[in-house]
Amino acid sequence: MSSNIKKYIDFLNNIRGSVLLGCDGFVDEVYQIVDVRHSLTDYTPMENLKGFGELIVKRADGGVGLEIVPKRRCSGGFTPNTGRVAAFLGLKPTLTGLYGAKDIDPAFEEFVDNCELVSLGDPALTLVFEFSDGKLLMSALKTVANLTWDDFVAFFGEEKIKDLFEGVDILGLGYWSLTPDFDRFLTGFLSQYETAQAPRRMFFDFADIKKKSNESFLQSLELIKKFNQKIPMTLSLNEHEGEELFNRFGMEWISEPKQVAGGLTELRQRIGIDELVVHTPHFAAASSAIDGEDYALQELQTEVIRTAGAGDTFNGGYLCASLGDLPVKERLVIANAATAFFVTHATAPTKDELIAQIEDTSDK
Repeated sequence: MSSNIKKYIDFLNNIRGSVLLGCDGFVDEVYQIVDVRHSLTDYTPMENLKGFGELIVKRADGGVGLEIVPKRRCSGGFTPNTGRVAAFLGLKPTLTGLYGAKDIDPAFEEFVDNCELVSLGDPALTLVFEFSDGKLLMSALKTVANLTWDDFVAFFGEEKIKDLFEGVDILGLGYWSLTPDFDRFLTGFLSQYETAQAPRRMFFDFADIKKKSNESFLQSLELIKKFNQKIPMTLSLNEHEGEELFNRFGMEWISEPKQVAGGLTELRQRIGIDELVVHTPHFAAASSAIDGEDYALQELQTEVIRTAGAGDTFNGGYLCASLGDLPVKERLVIANAATAFFVTHATAPTKDELIAQIEDTSDK
């Protein structure tokens, strides 16, 4: 056994910590789009998102009629997709969100035993059109968009909220761009630690930055900067969100690992945050105030069976890796491996499966 692999085995066998995530919940109805229908039971799916986009543009002056075939109905969103990784690693995270008003929706049944699932209402619905190289998501956001910090407080009450936040090691919040009351959630979450022991880290997934004005975006970043003095903050973005972040600060995005890592350091210092992370299908990069900057290459997966939730799975892997004292490179390797396993197996890896995935990785 190589020393490289041993350090991951030692970490995962001894992983410990309390994880609290909030506050969304989506049911994903996932479809394939038919390219060519051969018979009642046989068809060729449309494989490429780019090709789908080109078809829409080509027929923009008329109309497009497409056949869709259902693939699955499953859980979606920041809390379940991120929390799944922690659950499969045996951490039993607490997930607070929208999983069903009266009964837990069947889409979230997998979390009932391996998570502390706390539902505040009915989930939102997302229609997902999946391709081999990406996905198109269209969400009916009413239930998530209408959820406020006041609703959260009213649901738990002051004493239960105090218990909920006590002893948390990693606190996670998403999605900023889909949650109008995000800043009040952030302020409310952090207010729980005015006197109590603060978490080791707080983790964010902003989702699609383009959906919010620059004024709103900078206002949220100012809040994160303010609270970073009390709790180290990690902001994670996918490739498109990373490019948007670079653009908003007048920086050129060059999709090359070393360039991105260097740019993240400059951005992290300008924003005033402890850690910035970007993940892409080919690499992940990060800049940490403590560990400096680094990157880990990601082998492009060819046998992809699920893409929706891949970014959240990366976040789950990185979040769990942050529970120990691993350097930033190793945290990225774990997150990349969790993602690679997810897109090829449609679920999160166990400890043994994660180790096996890391062993197959060239950059570790």
